[in-house]
Amino acid sequence: MSQRTFTHPLLAAIAAICVLILSGSYQPARAEDERIVIDMPVNGQVIHNALIAQAESLLGEAIDRQFSQNANLSTLQVDVVGDRHGEMIPVLTVTVSRTQWQANPQVSAWSRYYNASYALLQRHESEETVAIAPVSPAGFTNASVEERFWIDQAFDSGRLTGSAAQDYLSDLD
Repeated sequence: MSQRTFTHPLLAAIAAICVLILSGSYQPARAEDERIVIDMPVNGQVIHNALIAQAESLLGEAIDRQFSQNANLSTLQVDVVGDRHGEMIPVLTVTVSRTQWQANPQVSAWSRYYNASYALLQRHESEETVAIAPVSPAGFTNASVEERFWIDQAFDSGRLTGSAAQDYLSDLD
């Protein structure tokens, strides 16, 4: 009789576990991994130390925010990309677990820096080309503009040949 008492509660426990699992109300705790990308606009002159400091600051804030918002998050990978007029250039990447971040919340301890990014972001920083308006040649006045107009009109109407019109225009220059 003691054997029946033992199997009866065991079968009841197994049945209860099966019902919980099949009904979907039981969800095992899961560790999650997440990857995010931070877009960092880059405008104007790029200074290497300022670029890295800005990227590290954005990373630190993002890591703190992600770990505080998601208790199941175990590992986080964050990529910071510099965005210069639509060109996306990786600046640095951090892959860190929650326990690593709690032990040492310094971005530099877990970062992989892309040293070429600084050079790539600087390549568009050449000096601006300034266009200068052409200066009118000496003696070029409104009168000569009017004369050119009448020479063009005479040529267009057939009263002047091409060579005669060219001679008159050369005299005005």
